[in-house]
Amino acid sequence: MINYKELDVKIKNIEGFCLSSPYGDGNSFGQPLGLKSIGFVKIESNTGICGYGETYAAIYAPELIEPVVSFFKDYVIGKLISDDDICKKLTSIPFIGRNGLLQSIISAINIALWDLRGKVLELPCHKILNSNGYDKVKVYASSGTAVFSPEKINHDVNQILEKGYLSYKMRVGVQEWAIDLKRVESARSALKKNELMIDAIMGTINPPWSQEQATNFAKNLSGFDIKWLEEPVHPENIKGLQKLCNEKIIPIAAGEAYNGNTEYDLILEKRAVDILQFDATHSGGINFCFNLAKKSNKLGIKNAVHVWGSAIAISANAHLALSLAEIEYLEMPMVSLEITDHMWIQKPQISKGFWKSNDVPGLGIEISDNLRDKYPLKKGSGYRI
Repeated sequence: MINYKELDVKIKNIEGFCLSSPYGDGNSFGQPLGLKSIGFVKIESNTGICGYGETYAAIYAPELIEPVVSFFKDYVIGKLISDDDICKKLTSIPFIGRNGLLQSIISAINIALWDLRGKVLELPCHKILNSNGYDKVKVYASSGTAVFSPEKINHDVNQILEKGYLSYKMRVGVQEWAIDLKRVESARSALKKNELMIDAIMGTINPPWSQEQATNFAKNLSGFDIKWLEEPVHPENIKGLQKLCNEKIIPIAAGEAYNGNTEYDLILEKRAVDILQFDATHSGGINFCFNLAKKSNKLGIKNAVHVWGSAIAISANAHLALSLAEIEYLEMPMVSLEITDHMWIQKPQISKGFWKSNDVPGLGIEISDNLRDKYPLKKGSGYRI
């Protein structure tokens, strides 16, 4: 790492806010107002430079972000932006800091600090994290909503191939299983020999599959050359996840629903996944995920970062992946989020299945006052099924 710890720049203010953006065609699964709300943390330094972070928690509870960040002010204001102990002290708040909502928002604070460090040093974050990092990372197109028909899946795959992606993830678990199998068959046919991932989204579907159901469905999928089956049981069903993983029918992926050391250490101890998925906007921040990837890799478990937010979520996880050989895939959400297009200083380049790095300082994003005025938070816009 480049020695950002020598920076003598202090935090002047911290602010949490949410913005609501048009999402997809306005009828996206789980978005009652046709909007998606994204939670942000803005850290202003005493030099006037600002850094931005994102918390995944806001997709589900946007109204909670501003008051929680306000609560953190006394812990953060006046500290040096070079101080990695800021977030450690927040996670050590008894009973409430280790995981859950606070950990997700602490993740955004950590990301904002990295964006600020990059802007001050005039370097992209991944070059500060690892000056000998990488100039590209493999990506997969994350699309295939669970309500698409087999015909729409076919069209969806052809669209992502035209955009330069070579790997595709689709959702299952909402429609009848016989229809889902036809949808998977449609995706495999359109992809030819390219990679196919299946997300069962059992962290959001109620009732979720049992371990026995997941095992049977995994057997049904085994002939489609699936890269991984993701979240095949509810996140609380770690025993079921472990058992399914140990059966070695097809590779099992999970991890986006967890955060903090306690939850991830249990998953790793149980060897409950073949591919561990984490997200810098929720799991614990960039530092946390950097260390988690190394820990997971030492156990022979592969890593892929989860992304389902705005430009900040994409960029933070991309810079994390560019800094580590231990991270194999970067998820790229395909459902259009209008606000994202206005946040990039330089739009990312996707070519032949890879994200290409650039030299824009920090995360390469900005949130102007005009943007905040254009996309104000709409109450009741959180994810609902």
